[in-house]
Amino acid sequence: MSAQVKIGKPKGRVFVYTSMKELVPGERLREFEIQKDSKQVREEEKLFLHEGLVSPPFPPESFLELQQSNVYFDRCVCRIAEDVAGRGLRLVLAEGKEEIEEEKKAIQQFLAKPNKNPNESIRGIIQACVEDLEVVGWMGMEAVRSLDGLVNEVYHVPAHTLRVHKSRKKYRQERGQSKVWFKAFGVKEDINKDTGKQEKGLDEKTRANELIYYKHYYARSDYYGRPPILGAVGSVLALIGIRDYNLAFFENYGVPAAIIVLEGDWEPGSDQKLREFLDTEIRRTENAHKTMVLVTPEGCKATWIPLVTEVKEAAFKIYLKILRDEVLVAYSMPGYRIGLSETGSLGGSTAEESTKIYISSVIDSLQLTMEEILNQILKEKGLVNYRVEFIDLDVRNIDAEVDRFEKLFGMGAITPNDIRNRLDLGDPYDLGNQYYVDNRYIPVGGAELEKADQFSIALNELRRTARAILDERKTS
Repeated sequence: MSAQVKIGKPKGRVFVYTSMKELVPGERLREFEIQKDSKQVREEEKLFLHEGLVSPPFPPESFLELQQSNVYFDRCVCRIAEDVAGRGLRLVLAEGKEEIEEEKKAIQQFLAKPNKNPNESIRGIIQACVEDLEVVGWMGMEAVRSLDGLVNEVYHVPAHTLRVHKSRKKYRQERGQSKVWFKAFGVKEDINKDTGKQEKGLDEKTRANELIYYKHYYARSDYYGRPPILGAVGSVLALIGIRDYNLAFFENYGVPAAIIVLEGDWEPGSDQKLREFLDTEIRRTENAHKTMVLVTPEGCKATWIPLVTEVKEAAFKIYLKILRDEVLVAYSMPGYRIGLSETGSLGGSTAEESTKIYISSVIDSLQLTMEEILNQILKEKGLVNYRVEFIDLDVRNIDAEVDRFEKLFGMGAITPNDIRNRLDLGDPYDLGNQYYVDNRYIPVGGAELEKADQFSIALNELRRTARAILDERKTS
């Protein structure tokens, strides 16, 4: 009995003709390309990695030093963080979902008390995270899960203490000699919080918590972000230098740096005594108005040569304003929002235009990012019927709004209830839907215009008659 062998159709193969005039199978070429790309990445990592952690492109602590040393930098960052948190959060029913009162209460309770710290709210966590983003370029939020696997608590993690692993699946926090690992939010595999190594069967005490990590885009780093102030660091340093210069001037009580030339036959040690007197008795504000009497020996001479020329105060103020404006531009910050009074070139205020740019380019973007993070947390908590949104920041010019609505109201274009609704003045009232027209207006039409002309003629005749009577009394 013979066996039959079924021969199928031969499969086609792909070859590539290389510049070396060789035919290379397609699968070998793909392997070569993958190995080449992978090798390049490894070579780059050798330069920047330490124990698998990627070093930041700049020391983040240095930006914290700059922040606490310059009022404009600090106020811009704090103002943005406060404006992003704004007027708080509101719950919005998700599309296609039904109202569930228990879930709504659970979300409200979480927003009011997101962790075991009784003095911390979700608003405070958001402000801290946004401040990190604007100072160092990235932020971290720790998520703690309960035994049922749902997110139970969230905490802010100072951004400058975080280092990113090359895998982007875990992070390490470093504070002095203390170190602890986190795994990326949503990663299923457990890692040891002390070693960062993946292990099975870890108990609650040794299992690493999750970290929600977000960064501003930075072309020079795939792992860390860039702060908006990066391009204006030179201006911040110059402002700090100006502050230190002025501080030294007042501490020196206005005594400029100088060369003192002693000529002639002075007693040995006279120069040292003179130096000590200037350093201890003349300088500093507590020694103000002291007088030095110098008795020169016969044939001797003492010459004071100042080293500091007079600074033109007008030019100095212009330079200070240029530096300050560069810091404000870095954050698209309207000056009035941090306490600066600014006017336009023709004397008018530019607050309204600059505020629109600030809200649309900075605040709206950051609020959208934080909303996405918070809604992801709610989803991981099993709360899917609602989502959170920030209440819009009210930056309107109320006086201008009232003036505009008053004109529209007098024209019969809007009702009192429309105004109450748009200015958020409270609930409407029953008779507030009636339109009104200002009785000072005269309708356009032939008859009405003729009546107005007759009234004007009569009024002018009355004025002439009254003036004639007064003239007669004066002459009599």
